[in-house]
Amino acid sequence: MTEAFEGWNQWLEDPCLFWRPGDYNYQTPKHDPKKAIYTPEQEQERFQEEVENSEGFDIDFDSFRCVFNYHRAYLDANEFVDEPDTTGDLLVRLSKEALDGSNATYKTDFEFVSVVKANFHYSAGFMFLITFEVRDPYDGLIKPFQARVRHLKHTFTEHVFCRPKPNAGVEYYGTAKTDFEKDTKKQRLE
Repeated sequence: MTEAFEGWNQWLEDPCLFWRPGDYNYQTPKHDPKKAIYTPEQEQERFQEEVENSEGFDIDFDSFRCVFNYHRAYLDANEFVDEPDTTGDLLVRLSKEALDGSNATYKTDFEFVSVVKANFHYSAGFMFLITFEVRDPYDGLIKPFQARVRHLKHTFTEHVFCRPKPNAGVEYYGTAKTDFEKDTKKQRLE
């Protein structure tokens, strides 16, 4: 039976509508009234598309008055940590750990720069979808990365994956230019 659920943390969580304006216990999420102009049905369809197109990483929460199972993480809040730490501090730590693991696995040397944004949903803890920036040692350019990390304070942290942001329109190398050139010459000689 456990084989049927192996790798479950890799699955994309389906979007789920929790509340729409006017529902009992509805609390208006932070949004931009100029952008949140759709009916709840249209919002649900748009939300589904944004989650599917970005695997939950790029959701324009300002366009939604409805409340869904995916949420924006506020970097200056402390909802996942004890003061004086902030959610941003936690996300920096989780991003660095994920990047360290990825660098070790793929023998790269990307350097963490900063967290750009993060979303989360509940997942036997919290599944964080973090977008952050790295410096590529090959060309010194800052490039976007993503990490999916399942975390529960004082209990566990599971780094599901860490990767270059797909379709970002940039090339990733991850090693110093001299290392890259040595490897290329070595391959030609073999």
